[in-house]
Amino acid sequence: MRADAPWTFFWLAIAFVVDGIDGPIARKLDAARTLPRIDGAALDLVVDYLTYVVAPTAFLLSAGIYPAGTAHALTAFILVSSLYTFARRDMKAESADFRGFPAVWNLVAAGFVATAATPWTAAALTAILGILTFTSLKTVHPLRVVALRPVTLALALVWLAATGILIAIPSWQREALLAAWWCATAYFAVLCAWRSAMPD
Repeated sequence: MRADAPWTFFWLAIAFVVDGIDGPIARKLDAARTLPRIDGAALDLVVDYLTYVVAPTAFLLSAGIYPAGTAHALTAFILVSSLYTFARRDMKAESADFRGFPAVWNLVAAGFVATAATPWTAAALTAILGILTFTSLKTVHPLRVVALRPVTLALALVWLAATGILIAIPSWQREALLAAWWCATAYFAVLCAWRSAMPD
């Protein structure tokens, strides 16, 4: 809520890493047996909603990312449309792709800051991504989708590294980092469009 971008995205990055390892740790510790009254899948969704949606939305609102007079409506749209993502039973296709925009607003907010998106650009992209939530667009899961996995993982790391540096040290090698960021973003956009055109 202080709109401190470096610290906000540092902690969201930690949450991102934890999200990647919490499942394997729970399975290793046999949490389903040792904590039979706790639904780990439900807890995971609640935590993901907080870290992928609520926290970045609070940042977007407090940082003044959106045009004056639109911020509350846009952030409300994010919060409500994301509920559909987390509630839909067909969130993932058999190919391991997500269906629709997977409510990764932490990444979107980071991208807005990294690229210094104009308020109206941020508003337009928020509206588009929110609408895509309700579609069957396939959004690639970098870890689980097998096709082109090495390239996808490498470019996901490039995107994350470029984003992190652009937020933490905005003036350092900005042109080169932005070029890498846009190339990785274009790759994911084309990959998602290509996979969406393929049959399930």
